[in-house]
Amino acid sequence: MLNLLTLLHLCVLLGIALRIFSRRNARGTAVGWLLLVILLPAAGALMYLMIGERRLGKTWMRRAAALRPEMLRWAAGIPAASVAAPDTLSPGGESIGRLAQAAVGLPPMGGHRLQLLGDSAAVMRALIADIAAARSSVRLEFYIWSAGGFVDDLVAALVHASQRGIACCALMDSLGSRPFLRSSAVARLRDAGVTVVEVLPVNPLRALFVRFDLRDHRKIAVIDRRIAYTGSMNIADPRFFKQDAGVGEWVDAMVRIEGPAAWVLEAVSLSLTSLQTGSPFAPPPPPLLAPAGSSQVQIFPSGPQASMLPIDALLLAAIYAARREIVLTTPYFVPGEALLTALRSAALRGVAVVLVVPERIDSRLVRYASQAYNEDLLAVGVRILHFRDGLLHTKSMVVDEEITVFGTVNLDLRSFELNFEVSLIAYDREFSSAARALQRAYEARSVPLELNAWRARPRLRRLLENAVQTMSPLL
Repeated sequence: MLNLLTLLHLCVLLGIALRIFSRRNARGTAVGWLLLVILLPAAGALMYLMIGERRLGKTWMRRAAALRPEMLRWAAGIPAASVAAPDTLSPGGESIGRLAQAAVGLPPMGGHRLQLLGDSAAVMRALIADIAAARSSVRLEFYIWSAGGFVDDLVAALVHASQRGIACCALMDSLGSRPFLRSSAVARLRDAGVTVVEVLPVNPLRALFVRFDLRDHRKIAVIDRRIAYTGSMNIADPRFFKQDAGVGEWVDAMVRIEGPAAWVLEAVSLSLTSLQTGSPFAPPPPPLLAPAGSSQVQIFPSGPQASMLPIDALLLAAIYAARREIVLTTPYFVPGEALLTALRSAALRGVAVVLVVPERIDSRLVRYASQAYNEDLLAVGVRILHFRDGLLHTKSMVVDEEITVFGTVNLDLRSFELNFEVSLIAYDREFSSAARALQRAYEARSVPLELNAWRARPRLRRLLENAVQTMSPLL
């Protein structure tokens, strides 16, 4: 019996190894899966078959293959008047802009007015006001919709907009918005004529054929194709959302954008609608907009099938371009070796590197994996600050107070490789100064992590962190 089990174990391990080696994987991901199958043969093999490969399903993959050249053709037709000349960017900004455009086809664009909103209630008030003033269209795409509080006011605003003839569409991730999709609020939206699209549906049968944890993590709002929002905030009132998780209220920020990036974000959202529903990707022609301001921005959508280059490559370029300072905020920090090396290298060459993360997060495993990196960073002079006033959910990186990457991307492998995400790259000193001021406000509500105190933690804790970090590519 023992020999039979040993043989079965070896067959399972060999089968999973052949599947892993039949495709290009990050080294850490492949090792993590092999280790899991060795330690837990049956459970590890089952987990690999469920979430080990980026399977979106044959229909999605076929649509994605057809959509990419359509997206690139559309991007190539962006009017020259909206495109920012490369020589108007800083040298570091120019290299980042070229890299981003080569990856997704979307160029840096000028003529924007940016407004940073660092309070969830202020974000919702502004969004509801813009929906109330909409003249032609409202499109919302958010990972989480959660009823209660000011979200009920947003639903009412959408209902009223649709009833007065405004074309309204709401995309909701099937997993992130699962309770909301089964609530009376969705029925109310549909009854009023709002188009509700459930993205990446989750059900037991579908889980047999596709990877159910590939999610639409984007946060996008577009009104009249001239105003847009993106950032970290879901459609959820922090006074009520996940209050039983023991991490306090979620702390978020969004950017309100006026200018051509609005209709680019609309096209990004339309592309996901096309993938989900099979409808043609056919954005309307770009509207004629007078310059709303002087800010230059670039939109970078990313995802398992969205780009030639993952978003972490862009972050690496920004880190290596830094000359004076890099400040990052993220709720989940599981960076991978390349990003860890870039941050340590920046600190060693004299760049001030600051990382602000929440003291408590809603995933114990991610917390342990994240803490495994602390000593490597602290040892080279990176400042790590623990935010104590809730779950800091803002995802931002400000480089030299000149360039800001702001959006939905966490500094973890899930955001880099698995989720559909979107980032705003702002080549703008004024906006970067505002983002840096918001980061300083977070710093004031944080406590620094000291190297000697961290090294004094119990040995068992260190072993647990390193063990979980080894499996971090699977988190």
